[in-house]
Amino acid sequence: MSYSGERDNFAPHMALVPMVIEQTSRGERSFDIYSRLLKERVIFSDWPG
Repeated sequence: MSYSGERDNFAPHMALVPMVIEQTSRGERSFDIYSRLLKERVIFSDWPG
């Protein structure tokens, strides 16, 4: 695959996802931020009003 200098069609699929590192007595573990929020049962609700 060659680079033509134009915007790549794959760019939207290459978005960065923030990671969280959890330190426990057993070591370190990394989660993507969405999995971590789900584990902590954090829910965001945005209602117009």
